[in-house]
Amino acid sequence: MRPRFLPAALLALAVLAAAPARALDNYVLAYNSVKAGGEFGYIQQLLTAALDASSAKYGAYQLRVSTVLMERQRLLLEMRKGELVNLSAQASSAEWERELIAIRIPLDKGLSGYRVSLIDGRRQADFSAVRTLAQLQALSMGAGRQWSSAEVFAGAGFDVVTGNSLAGLHKMLAAGRFRHFPRGVDEAVYEQAANVAAFPPLALEDSFAIYVPLPRYFFVAAEQRGLAERLDYGLRLLIADGRFERLFHQHYDDIIERSGLRRRRIFQLANPLLTPQTPLGHKEYWFDPLARH
Repeated sequence: MRPRFLPAALLALAVLAAAPARALDNYVLAYNSVKAGGEFGYIQQLLTAALDASSAKYGAYQLRVSTVLMERQRLLLEMRKGELVNLSAQASSAEWERELIAIRIPLDKGLSGYRVSLIDGRRQADFSAVRTLAQLQALSMGAGRQWSSAEVFAGAGFDVVTGNSLAGLHKMLAAGRFRHFPRGVDEAVYEQAANVAAFPPLALEDSFAIYVPLPRYFFVAAEQRGLAERLDYGLRLLIADGRFERLFHQHYDDIIERSGLRRRRIFQLANPLLTPQTPLGHKEYWFDPLARH
């Protein structure tokens, strides 16, 4: 009797049917894990590209976006549980890196560390006259009470006035409670356009920027190491084949141009809150406004 052979396609199906089913990698992304404006779209695009790139090794995945909005401390609590959300894109801090798993690749190449200030445009001359760090430190600034940047600025000797919410800080700026409100370049452009109707003098200060290395990472719940390993693998693939760089420039080049970042005086500050694991030595991870691309 002649042996019977299954056609290749049927054989493949038989092997798949015999293999144990692999559970889907399930990501639930915190919606308010990123900043105002179109930034969330970039994060989703980068995340999806990384997960797709890793599919050959890790298989299928499911990605959902949480509809529950949370302040940073509540979000950290929920991330620890890993039930309501298990993935977030956040400015790093020692607490977040201690409590969760950080994928230490800066999602925006550190661009959010370049801060330009929202001001009452009628006071531009006061800022144009600033030439030294000491002069800048003397001008009161606004910051969120729970923001990592607030602690950095206060530790660097700035006069920091804190508020509880972004909307509240904009009202405080309009009321003259502080002189300027440093924001990431994309935040500043978006928020000026969104708030100028309520406060017509609101303007982007046009002469300087403050740079603080403050990476924003993907964070994953501590018990879900497999999800973190997959994300790290996928992001590294995107860096290696140039897709990460292309996505960054597609999203940010217009904002960089509109903010005038390349022509500003830049005051650089150290960030003592960075953990030793921060990949400062990987120059390809970080944006340099003075470099050509």
